[in-house]
Amino acid sequence: MSFVRSADEEAHPLNRAISAGLCLFTFLCLLTGCWSSHELNSISIVVGMGIDKVGERYKVTIQIVNPSQVSVKKASSSNGNAVVAYEETGMTVPEALSRMSVKASRFLHYSHLRMVVFGEDAARAGISKPLDFLSRNMDMRTDFYFIVAKQAKASDVLNLISVLDPIPANNMYTMLETSDKYWSATGSMNLNRLLQEVGTPGKSPAMTGIEIIGNKNIGKQSANTKYVKPPALFKYSGMAVFNMDRFVGWLDENDTKALNYVQNSVSQSTGYIPCPGSQGNITLQAIRSNSVIHPHLVNGAPEFDVNIGIDGDIADVECTIDLSQASVVDEIEQLNNSKLETIIEQSIAKIQKNFGADIYGFGKTFHKKYPQSWHQIKNWNEVFQSVKVRVHVKFTIRRIGTIMQPIEKITTE
Repeated sequence: MSFVRSADEEAHPLNRAISAGLCLFTFLCLLTGCWSSHELNSISIVVGMGIDKVGERYKVTIQIVNPSQVSVKKASSSNGNAVVAYEETGMTVPEALSRMSVKASRFLHYSHLRMVVFGEDAARAGISKPLDFLSRNMDMRTDFYFIVAKQAKASDVLNLISVLDPIPANNMYTMLETSDKYWSATGSMNLNRLLQEVGTPGKSPAMTGIEIIGNKNIGKQSANTKYVKPPALFKYSGMAVFNMDRFVGWLDENDTKALNYVQNSVSQSTGYIPCPGSQGNITLQAIRSNSVIHPHLVNGAPEFDVNIGIDGDIADVECTIDLSQASVVDEIEQLNNSKLETIIEQSIAKIQKNFGADIYGFGKTFHKKYPQSWHQIKNWNEVFQSVKVRVHVKFTIRRIGTIMQPIEKITTE
């Protein structure tokens, strides 16, 4: 038996130690550090931002959360506001925000930004410069929404105290999501979509408008929350039309609905038609909608067919009709088809004449199908003003409810 250890046996423990050290070093290299982290007690969480134009300068308003007033323990006993608003001006948006460091005691943190509000003056002057900052900032996510203040300044909107939600920016965010889902007269616009539409030839953006209903001076005070019927409220109203990056005008409710149907942005909506052959109205609820734009090249000129398929329910009947008859249901569908086709075609013609901005995306679909012809067009918005658009709606009634006859007829028999 030999008691002498070989060289390989002597080196084995050392090799194991070196291997373990290398593995540990590699693992530590894979760990990410918190080089950009900030403690909660050293930051101000920005939830809303307003951008106005004053002469050549930007006036920027930010809405930040007051953590001492939104905590569960203090919310019921404190009379303070849940948010604080700061305003500052600068030649650029980031300069104005940097100037706020002399007012805000903490670092401004943008990862929870919910709403960006453009004032009409700022939107009319062009939004590309503010968008450049918003898209470059690494602290911002892309899921916040853009809106335009209608006949008001963005600062007025962000200084209004909301009733149901102590944080007004969150209130605006949830309001927009709800109305976008259940009522087709609004639309949500996030950063990625806005950048795409501003930079894509053949598709101009449109953003939901917000206005203040009532006395905005009282709306800035905590007294606004002490009434059953508040003196001032937010209300989403129509959409702002942009030609490239500049605001050019407003869409009303019907025009906004038409836009959403064409660009396939309707989840649910409600409308009505006159009762066939009698007085009263029938209310119809759209529960599903699908739209497809078909471009054509006819004698060298672009033309479009818009096919819209809608599934819906009968929600209300105010006249004496028999819904058990298939012919009656067919007549209701045809009446609704004709009404929607007329509304959408008239709306498109109005936008062509008044604004000349393709907010529907006709040019985008034409570019995709006919790239060679597209590159021969120098100014699509000029061509868009005279293109022919035909709208075809097929509304299918899926449910008529649990009763065949209207309640009014049943109670009179």
